[in-house]
Amino acid sequence: MTDSTYILAVDPGNEKTGVAIVTPTGALVYRDIIASKTFNNDIERILTTYYGVNHIVCGNGTNHKYLYPSLQQIGRNHKITTSLIDESRSTEEARKLYWQYNPPKGWRKILPTSMQFPPEPVDDLTAYVIALRYTKQLIQSALAAKEDDIDSGELQEKRLHAMEQLYGKGDRHE
Repeated sequence: MTDSTYILAVDPGNEKTGVAIVTPTGALVYRDIIASKTFNNDIERILTTYYGVNHIVCGNGTNHKYLYPSLQQIGRNHKITTSLIDESRSTEEARKLYWQYNPPKGWRKILPTSMQFPPEPVDDLTAYVIALRYTKQLIQSALAAKEDDIDSGELQEKRLHAMEQLYGKGDRHE
């Protein structure tokens, strides 16, 4: 499709599995719900369509013990890294997203969305939540690495200053 890099997120389920593709910054590119029984073929099709996928992240909830090994093998076949991520309360977050994307109409406007269930499955949005959690970790890691670089630079500067204090600037002639 394009030469951009993507992350494939998977919300594994018993009957149906949510998938989402995002950019490393978390922009949603694609989402779908696939049948768990055709999981491998559907994932292969998605990887063929979005050939820039360089990482697959899978939620650690329902059915991940069965689907994650398949994802790992598919990842190895395509030279794509894989990882698990905590998906606790991701379905609740996905329901909130659903109502953001599909504001209630008619009588549903009266009830708070927190008291309503979306009228369709949200597994794809749950995969998106999983993807956002992963990209948030990526961004935090990059920021921490940048801070470490700054800290090491500052540390080197302090060391040089201490050396100058101890031994002089080196420009004194005796």
